[in-house]
Amino acid sequence: MRTFKHLTNASITRIRKMNLTRKHKIICATILFGLIMCILVTIYKEKRSYQVPEMSAEESENVNVFEDDVVTYEAGDYVLPDDATLKQMTRVQLLGVFWKYINRIQTLCRNVYRVGTVKDGGKEICTDKPYRPSPPCIVYSFGIDYRLEFDLAVVKLFGCQVYAFDPSMKMESKRVSEHIWFYNWGLGGEDTVTNNGWVIKTLATIRKELGHSNKTIDVLKVDVEGDEWHALLQMLKTGALKDVKQIAMETHFLDKGNFPEEGNAQLSALRDLYNAGFRIFMRDRNIVGSKNLKGDWSMTDLNEISLINTRIVKTKQ
Repeated sequence: MRTFKHLTNASITRIRKMNLTRKHKIICATILFGLIMCILVTIYKEKRSYQVPEMSAEESENVNVFEDDVVTYEAGDYVLPDDATLKQMTRVQLLGVFWKYINRIQTLCRNVYRVGTVKDGGKEICTDKPYRPSPPCIVYSFGIDYRLEFDLAVVKLFGCQVYAFDPSMKMESKRVSEHIWFYNWGLGGEDTVTNNGWVIKTLATIRKELGHSNKTIDVLKVDVEGDEWHALLQMLKTGALKDVKQIAMETHFLDKGNFPEEGNAQLSALRDLYNAGFRIFMRDRNIVGSKNLKGDWSMTDLNEISLINTRIVKTKQ
């Protein structure tokens, strides 16, 4: 009898525990369901109430350049205006045209590698078969600021010879390793020496001095704090980029640098790059440099773009 009563009490206790556990599960499930519904309702309300930030009168004069920021249904690429049109534009209009242009991917690269750090200094490289660097490849790296992550990664991934340049570093030109050389020269649109003693050379001059005039440059990495425009305009005029496979560049729009170029000239450089066969396959925004136009409407004037030379492949085939 005691045994039966003992078993009965044990069974009742077990059943009570099971019921308590089920109740807990039901309560937890109800709470979770409620939270999910709250989140969904909040998202729905935010979408319904979303308003495009209002622009000032000056900004709205060229509103068409903002209305389709990234997504486009144009039949072809967005082509930058001619020089005469660019010269007539206001600063805000130039900003809008720049923003519209660099936010459009112009060609497909199926295999894109982030080479170097994910932070500032790393660059996106196209490794599709026609463009993937392979020995004896040559890479020019302008603007390193004592950081060799990109250069070391290029050697490790592709086995290239890397030539790194930076006139702001207090270092003598020297061979850094088996595959990396450093030169305290800067990239520009003329051969000169700046007021602070920096030695600036054109790409053509550098290639000649290094014995690369008739060789293909697999990757041209450019991060020269606003002087890319002055250098690009000269390179494009002289045809110095015709045997450069790809460019990975940080653009500093409306940044004067050591060799000032107006905004219309900077856009001309981008247009001439396009006309020379270079197509943007990647762009990334550097939020360190941003311009707030009105309220929450802002844009970055520091933007990473990577381009491949579509003509060099056709020439080689």
